[in-house]
Amino acid sequence: MNPSQISKMTLLKKTAVALAAFGALTGVAHAQSEVTLYGLVDLFVGKSTSKVTVGDLSSRTSPGMSLTSGGLNGSRWGLRGTEDLGGGLKATFQLESGFYADTGTSVAAGGGFNRTSKLGLSGGFGSLEMGRQYTQVFQLMDRFDAQGTSSFSATNAIFGPARLVATGTLSPALRRDNMLQYTTPTMGGFTGSLQYAFGENGGPGVSAGHAMGVSALYASGPLAVQGVYETLKGAGSGAATAKTTALGASYDFNSVKVLAQYIAQKDGWVNGIKENGYVLSVAVPVGAAGTINAGIGSESQKDAATGTRQVKTSSASVEYRHDLSKRTTVYAGFNNVKFETETTPVLTSRDRLYGVGVRHKF
Repeated sequence: MNPSQISKMTLLKKTAVALAAFGALTGVAHAQSEVTLYGLVDLFVGKSTSKVTVGDLSSRTSPGMSLTSGGLNGSRWGLRGTEDLGGGLKATFQLESGFYADTGTSVAAGGGFNRTSKLGLSGGFGSLEMGRQYTQVFQLMDRFDAQGTSSFSATNAIFGPARLVATGTLSPALRRDNMLQYTTPTMGGFTGSLQYAFGENGGPGVSAGHAMGVSALYASGPLAVQGVYETLKGAGSGAATAKTTALGASYDFNSVKVLAQYIAQKDGWVNGIKENGYVLSVAVPVGAAGTINAGIGSESQKDAATGTRQVKTSSASVEYRHDLSKRTTVYAGFNNVKFETETTPVLTSRDRLYGVGVRHKF
């Protein structure tokens, strides 16, 4: 064998070893990192009606049947991933964007990850996450209503719209930007969470727009109990601080699951508004794949100084959900909402929503 052939064989061996080493390294990297594309598409055919009465005068509106996105959940797609950093430490991220499945357009103007955009670290210490995230108040509302915060739920009807307004201060909120969240490990069924959202809109010496929240959750077996306290400072010097207290509990009797939540809020102004509301709901299994969910709720807004009631909202709702598979659910829902003011003349609004739809997860 001549020197040229020996040189070629040596080169081939080195190349083979290098390729094998590269394959091993990429295999390790793949095992340590994981990125998942996921999403949910939810569409329903429904009809809404409204009757408004002012004194002795009434008017009705009914736009007719329509195809609408988001009966049980808002349609969305997203990416989530983890990287194993060793020693039990992981890096995590989640990017999630909402869209209207009936038109294909983005919920956020110009697109973007309007639902969730966060990066974090997790390990034996718990987890620390940064970015746009759900508030603990919203998570409590979703956890302790049998219907979650679906379009038909009593929780959505009563607490969904922003009820407290104080120069830009809105509470409760679904999500907040620029948020830090620390969550403890679960110990004996207990999990704690701290949230702080930077306002990032204050001037020199002005701390404005920031929010702080604390949550304690106990979940073990059939019982779950949670308490949340949140403050939100309005933008601008001298702005009021809104305060929210939320309590939730549920118990699963197997034949029926009972859930309850109570939320109290104050907008912080001397002559401002305070709000109190509750939702009671049940989930009843029907066979192996069906569930009937029903709920009632009531909410009142009062003058903070005098205690005089200004507005009362009440709601009753019912749904039937049937799982065709682990990923596909068909459903039918109904919600009735009554909104009444204490003005003279009294203004009363009665709104109803009917719908039949399909939700698919991927």
